[in-house]
Amino acid sequence: MTRPLIEDRSFLRHFWHPVCTRQELEAAHPSGRGPMAVTLLGEKLVVANLGGKIVAMQDRCAHRFAALSKGSVDGDKLRCNYHGWRYDAGGRAVHIPACPEQPIPRKAVATAYECEVRYDLVWVRLDSSWQCTEIPYFSEWEQPGMRNVVVPSYVWNTASERRWENFTDLSHFAFVHPGTLYDPAYDRPPIPAVDRVDGEMRFAIEPPPEMLENLPQNCPIGSFTYRCAMPYSINLVIRLYRDDTTFTLWTTSSPIDETHCRNFLIIARAEKDDDPDHQHIAFQKLVLQEDQPIIESQWPAEISMEEVSLVTDKVSNQYRKWLRELSIAAAQGKDAFVKALHTSVTDSASLPTV
Repeated sequence: MTRPLIEDRSFLRHFWHPVCTRQELEAAHPSGRGPMAVTLLGEKLVVANLGGKIVAMQDRCAHRFAALSKGSVDGDKLRCNYHGWRYDAGGRAVHIPACPEQPIPRKAVATAYECEVRYDLVWVRLDSSWQCTEIPYFSEWEQPGMRNVVVPSYVWNTASERRWENFTDLSHFAFVHPGTLYDPAYDRPPIPAVDRVDGEMRFAIEPPPEMLENLPQNCPIGSFTYRCAMPYSINLVIRLYRDDTTFTLWTTSSPIDETHCRNFLIIARAEKDDDPDHQHIAFQKLVLQEDQPIIESQWPAEISMEEVSLVTDKVSNQYRKWLRELSIAAAQGKDAFVKALHTSVTDSASLPTV
């Protein structure tokens, strides 16, 4: 029996997490407005567009606990298709067809959650009582001259922490992606300075430019600058060696539960002639196909305290340390949690400029 790194995961409810893309919601029902069933941190939710407002609430009718995601959108109301109860955007039942003349019970509520759309993703925060977190930073979304492509989400049978570490693991490139993303001749990873700045981990590396000679034409190799908003978002800006343009991979892992995650990816790059989206999407899917079987083979799916770490695991070691600090601080209350999240720790002499 191994001891999990995070024993109390309730602190994750204070963060914003995406649950679907806008396109996935529109495709979930012929109306283009949902409803759509999603799961976040083990809680079943329904997402729907009610009168132009995208909302998220508990996926359960208060009457006989049927799934509201099996219902339908009726104007600005969500209707349960078992007995026709209708709910407003705040999750309150406003119409009960069986007894319309009777007062609606006060308990006739499907808990509604804070919900926003940003980067064409639908974000939900399950616990907004502390109001101390923001939707993670994405450097390129509104930058002129940049083209953004929101890739369909994908599910892995692993914890969100494993997926985050996979994306930032500097030691695995030469072994998991030889000839695809990295030249296997360069198997000694750099050990970067890692800073904490206002809820983000920041670090940068410079892969050897000589690797370009042995990698595919569309491999995004250049100087890598990471800004990682806790707990699961990564903004990786790559200054391409090939033509000195910006190529950004933005990703986040959303915890379905302790052992499954839904992952989101946005590819941002400088606008160029004859540079179709599908080539970049196909390359990233190839990289993911190389990663997935390895990451899903890790067991237990949750990070364990018994794992052996090296100095070259500096990024993940710092990440794990911060996660534990956040979990412990949240149990002490809002002030301790905010301090743990926003206290800066500078490891480098100067930060890279993005």
